Amino acid sequence: MPKRRGHEFQGQRRGGNLAGKSSRPARRRKHLYLILDDWEKGFSIYKVDADSFDSDDDRDAGAAVAGHLPDPPVLRLESPANADMSFAAVGSKLFIVTDTSYGQTPALVYDVETAALAIGPAVPAGLSTVVAAHEMLYAVSPPAFNKTNSFQVMSCAPSSSHDPGWERWSWSSLRALPLLLNVNEIIISYAVHSDGRTIFMTTAYCDRPGLPKSTYSFNTKYCVWRWHPWALPFRDQGYFDSELDAWVGLHKDGYICSCELPTDIGSETPVELGTVQLDWQMVDDNFLRRENERYSRASLTYMGRSEFCLVKSVMRKGAKTEHLSDDDNGCVLHLTMFGLRYNNKGELRITNHKSSCSYRVTRQTYYFPPVAFWL
Repeated sequence: MPKRRGHEFQGQRRGGNLAGKSSRPARRRKHLYLILDDWEKGFSIYKVDADSFDSDDDRDAGAAVAGHLPDPPVLRLESPANADMSFAAVGSKLFIVTDTSYGQTPALVYDVETAALAIGPAVPAGLSTVVAAHEMLYAVSPPAFNKTNSFQVMSCAPSSSHDPGWERWSWSSLRALPLLLNVNEIIISYAVHSDGRTIFMTTAYCDRPGLPKSTYSFNTKYCVWRWHPWALPFRDQGYFDSELDAWVGLHKDGYICSCELPTDIGSETPVELGTVQLDWQMVDDNFLRRENERYSRASLTYMGRSEFCLVKSVMRKGAKTEHLSDDDNGCVLHLTMFGLRYNNKGELRITNHKSSCSYRVTRQTYYFPPVAFWL
């Protein structure tokens, strides 16, 4: 029996080519990996084939007939009620950062290629807003847990054991935000620059929504923070699309928006003032809110080459309350896949081709919006 490896991920072995085999392996076909808080004991991860979407050019996505999610899910995660779980993806791996409010817990990683679940290092207290950049995971811990905010990175290095095929993942501390986040200041949006190394995060006061928002950037190459006098226009995660040369995200009002990238990023010297404001625009179609929908929550997923998927949970008609928290309420999950482009006037538009699918979900809590990863 192999020995336990403490806080190391029991990761994938780095396999070489077989004798006489020099050809490249076939490219793996990607799928949507959908994460839901849909059962009384925790979370489920479903694998959805994008080819199963129906053409939706001439009708509303909400009119699609709701089916059933693939059963069983590829993975279930037991967790306490309303646990604050974070998910991020690097390559073919889906990282799961568990809630540390309930004690010392490990990070987990699910490899979609091998269907293997690995155990990682213990998660530092209170980590949130996990961002993948340059094959690493970065996370902020607010002052409520550490008196001052902290900034951590989880990276991979070859194991020091006699077996060179194993990889070791570990957390390490980086320079914290230059301005302290108080207990009422939260990160509301984030994105990684086209350089793949610079992370941008916009913060806001949850108790004083009228105050101006701030944006901080961290250059992972030089380990330098900067402050910017503008805010990212989208909520949660934004994605860089090289064909649009812009970030794309979901605006708080339910519209898809694109945003130009700042240029003041690469330097070993901190700069306090940069671009005064970024240019951004929204599409005309509101995906998040429809007239016949009482309540909805949504997230956006990037699928590459200006293709995106909007994942939206909507209350079923006749639900008892305005919250998606009771088992007998249920909801319908709409997945809409679409493309983006600029027209000849430089206006952001959704391409003509759209496709969608819908699923009946027996339970979806208010605390965790559905998210998906293209892996």
